[in-house]
Amino acid sequence: MDAPRRRHSLATGLLCAALSTTACNSTKPTEAELDRQLEIHTESTIGYLDMGEIDRAIDQALRGLSLAPEDFRLRLFLGRALQKRGPVEDLLQAERVFRDLSPSEDFRVSLGLAEVLERKGLALDESARGVAPGRHASGADQAATSRSLDRDAHVAWDESLMAYERALSLRPNDHPAMTGALRVASLRGDHEASLSWTEAILSSTSADRAFWRSQLERPELSARDEQSARDNLADLDELEVAVQLHAATTLVLMERKPDAVERLGRACALVPDLAALHSRRAQLLVELGRYEEGLAEIDEYLRLAEGLPFEHPDIRRAYNLQQVCRSSLAGP
Repeated sequence: MDAPRRRHSLATGLLCAALSTTACNSTKPTEAELDRQLEIHTESTIGYLDMGEIDRAIDQALRGLSLAPEDFRLRLFLGRALQKRGPVEDLLQAERVFRDLSPSEDFRVSLGLAEVLERKGLALDESARGVAPGRHASGADQAATSRSLDRDAHVAWDESLMAYERALSLRPNDHPAMTGALRVASLRGDHEASLSWTEAILSSTSADRAFWRSQLERPELSARDEQSARDNLADLDELEVAVQLHAATTLVLMERKPDAVERLGRACALVPDLAALHSRRAQLLVELGRYEEGLAEIDEYLRLAEGLPFEHPDIRRAYNLQQVCRSSLAGP
């Protein structure tokens, strides 16, 4: 009886060992399975980024990178997700991710680094201005720290501008890169450069507008393609209005109010029903003593803003400007 028992125990042990080995081998994914897992993590990262689910995007990117630590796309998307999440700590992590990637491989590397450095400069600038409490000492030490932070902010913006320009060398006329360069030029206090960027952007949007309008004239245009063309034209309108507003603000800082009025007029021509544009243009016209034009803009603003109550500060301000215009036109 002992011998059969021993044989049975031995057989059972061998069977368990065999099953254990088979189980271990079955859990080890094949190369094709690893590629599929990596593809799933990459697609999930992109999807979560598009939906604004940043934490989930970061989680999926990290899971994918645990399988392929050098995967370029996942590292790029990880940097993008960290950048979007926002806190300074994440920005610094995103900066490290982008710096470790080859800028010549994809223009988005330089674009991502440029955007991170732009925001890093803003954070340093806010600290320099004393926005972040508890960051500075008092008295002379505080002033020295503030100057140091201000210098660091400008160093970040200088590098940001170079990164935007590098992105544009890889992908000319990319609107996010061009508008980023415009913003950084303003942050650096370079108004002339900022205006130059507005002209570059408007030149690019003009060419794009001509293209999309030509698409609308195509025979047998599908409903889907027509909607796509109209959506792109609407996006161009929005971008041009923002650029013209920026240009107007810059021109006011440069004490060139007549030119600012002209820029706002061009914005109004693009989007005539945007009340805020007429309000801003009216204010400048009154400041320039062009009361008849100012009165016309105020009337247009009040027509567009008729849904606001009389007590609204903007409405009260408009009526005050209206009275100034009428009194000035009436004479002494």
